Amino acid sequence: MSRSKYVVAGVVLLVILLLIGASVAFANIQYAQEGTVKVVTQWGAIERVYKPSDGWFTTIAPGRKAYEVNIKSFTETAPVRVTSKDNAALQVEIAVTAYTDASNVAEYVRKYGFTEEERHRRRSEILKGLVQTEARNSFADYGAYEIYANQEQIQKRIVESLRPQLAGQLLLVTESVQIGNPDFIDDRIEAAASGVVANEKQKQAEEARLEAAKIAAQTKQIEALTYANPALLDIKKLELQLEIERARADGIRNHQGALTIMYGAGNPGVQVQVPTGR
Repeated sequence: MSRSKYVVAGVVLLVILLLIGASVAFANIQYAQEGTVKVVTQWGAIERVYKPSDGWFTTIAPGRKAYEVNIKSFTETAPVRVTSKDNAALQVEIAVTAYTDASNVAEYVRKYGFTEEERHRRRSEILKGLVQTEARNSFADYGAYEIYANQEQIQKRIVESLRPQLAGQLLLVTESVQIGNPDFIDDRIEAAASGVVANEKQKQAEEARLEAAKIAAQTKQIEALTYANPALLDIKKLELQLEIERARADGIRNHQGALTIMYGAGNPGVQVQVPTGR
């Protein structure tokens, strides 16, 4: 009886140990969710970066830890103060949308830390500094009255200059850069600049209307000439028909001798002869 009791006690103890071991192992099972990766370290050194497609892993071994890194897109907004070419001060809000390059996560963590709070704080400081510098350089190329009319060019320059810097320094892939409405410190400059843009738009609209009027006048003149001279109208029709036939049949390009085209059964006297051949 005493021996049976020892056996039962041993079995119970073994079961308890197995349950504890299974619980510990289960508690240390980890995996990366979509939009994140897990950086696994062994005694502080980066061992491997796990992606969602890599499945589960454990950190049960001594000295093994896992750190989550978010690689989803984020938007950082930076209000900057710049000056125009003619030293007019203005404020503008610039928003950068980017994400951490998954292929460079290990280097990103080495440079900016293992904890998300530390990484984001340092990333934000550097990003805002870069935005401030490039915004200052881009706006300084235009006078105060030119800024509103050239916002697209300013935005393009900021994007082109920021993209390689964000990739090199912060290991980020830039998706977009959005520029808010420039706000001049002196409201009189802002009102005058808006007036310049409005005048330019009106000038462009008037030039477009003038060009359309010229084309309409030329069209009417040509129509008047062709209607006044029926033979000229027939020649225009023949020229058009000739172009259609040339595009339709490859054999026309290889035709030997003169090509004669007659247009309209009611007017067989109008003909066009075109020398063709190889």
